[in-house]
Amino acid sequence: MEEPKKISYIPEAFLEHRQLFPRSWVNQWVIPNPFISGLHEALSDYDVVLSDFAFAKDAANVGDTALNLLIRKLNAGIKIGLDSISFTVANPNWADATGLSTALERTAEVVHRIVGDSPRSQETTLAFHVVAGSTDLTAATAELVNTALFGQADFYGVSINRHTGQLLIEKSVKYENAAFVRVQHRFSGGEAFSVIADKMYGEQLFSLQLLKLIEPEQTTLS
Repeated sequence: MEEPKKISYIPEAFLEHRQLFPRSWVNQWVIPNPFISGLHEALSDYDVVLSDFAFAKDAANVGDTALNLLIRKLNAGIKIGLDSISFTVANPNWADATGLSTALERTAEVVHRIVGDSPRSQETTLAFHVVAGSTDLTAATAELVNTALFGQADFYGVSINRHTGQLLIEKSVKYENAAFVRVQHRFSGGEAFSVIADKMYGEQLFSLQLLKLIEPEQTTLS
């Protein structure tokens, strides 16, 4: 009997999204802090409570000042600085991309309203390890390079640079028979997070296709 094929899986993933603004909002850093009440109300559907808010400890200078917020329901964190918003998500659940997009867009709407400004640009990074199961990563990555030029190797790393960002694939140093993938993209300030999530998910699938871990298929969430 043929041995069942071992399925690849992603044991760790990390998503970071930043909105960068043209001007700081130091004048909004007052008591009571206007962001807390606005975000507490906007994110009530996600069971956010006041104990999920905290100010940055041991800020070395004014530029390090920040309000941090946990959205435990999504394994997500939000950092509101003086000229940027950062969203981080551990092991993003793409099956609930709508819930993630809604939470981040509500957060952005509150901050934009309070500071009276919109971001000039946005940056997103998706990084993850993928364990290959029974797939031969040496053979899969060898197809991506000129092996006659580079010679024999256990793994061939690849870097794809586009005008909007980079896709990097290299051998994982944390997991056996695994790859580490990092995708970085820049977006316009007005791009909706639902569109950004769709793009990043598509890049994740594209990288898995390059590694022969999935067949070519749909590469968007919609």
